[in-house]
Amino acid sequence: MDETTRRIDVLIFDGMNLLDMAGPVQTFDMAMSGRTKGYTLRCVSVDGASVRASCGISVEAAGRLGDGHDAHDLMIPGGNGVDGIRTHPAVMATVAAWLDDHPGGRLLTVCSGAMVAAHAGALDDRAVTTHWSREAEAFARYPAVKWQPDRIFMHDGRVYSSAGVTAGIDLALSIVRADCGGPRALTVARELVVSLRRVGGQSQYSEILDAQFTADEPIANLIDALSTQPARGWTLEVMAEHAGMTTRTLTRRFDAALRTSPVRFVERVRATHARDFLTDGIPPAIAARRSGFSDLQQMRRAFERQFGVTVRDYSARFGEHT
Repeated sequence: MDETTRRIDVLIFDGMNLLDMAGPVQTFDMAMSGRTKGYTLRCVSVDGASVRASCGISVEAAGRLGDGHDAHDLMIPGGNGVDGIRTHPAVMATVAAWLDDHPGGRLLTVCSGAMVAAHAGALDDRAVTTHWSREAEAFARYPAVKWQPDRIFMHDGRVYSSAGVTAGIDLALSIVRADCGGPRALTVARELVVSLRRVGGQSQYSEILDAQFTADEPIANLIDALSTQPARGWTLEVMAEHAGMTTRTLTRRFDAALRTSPVRFVERVRATHARDFLTDGIPPAIAARRSGFSDLQQMRRAFERQFGVTVRDYSARFGEHT
């Protein structure tokens, strides 16, 4: 970004998820260098009045949506309130025309905020992500959108989208990095104490989160380690030592908690990491190594077992740079 400040309007509405809005806003606000402010942000509502987030906190609006303010970008957070706001005629008209009315402007959606933009038709033929809980609805109601619900964040032209809640920070950091450069984005990430780029798609978090919430604490701790260190040499013996039990006990308790074996679970974690690397355009051989597979052939076999598709076909269909 040059010395010009980029102006972002943030649509707020009753029932929005406060973190969907606050996370990206704080990220953009922190993206400054010396006297240069990277972004200015303004909350706008349908009528210019304050709104009440789903958590009960009131948020004041600085203006009305589409009131002629010279914003570049429009950001739409999610939350249960999207079910009402996406049927509002003024909102739909403004969102539908945003990219045409703002040359060089961008449309940003966080979490289920994508449902608002999709309802307006602004996402047709665009590759977009949203919160995993809205996947079935997204495909059923908006088939013209190229939904990729396993992505943490993504962009297609001037449309930027992110998955649930905290993923809005990931999206904002990616925009700061593109606009302001890597060093400034890294500074913001450090201040926020978050990763500059989170590895893994939504399925990794939903599936592994389910496993992490097992009542068996040693197994839950092991799963944390497996999911964050997939490239470690996780033999059954190493896993048992980490969990503080024998291999036989580990296998029995793993099956009781998750209805699978430790070895099969490791393969699932590694295949999920590999899939997300491939989606980001990482070459298969490098994806295999980073995910913990001994070689590309082992990754290929695991990939087909876990997802029913070959590495080549998946890369051709979903890889960012293929």
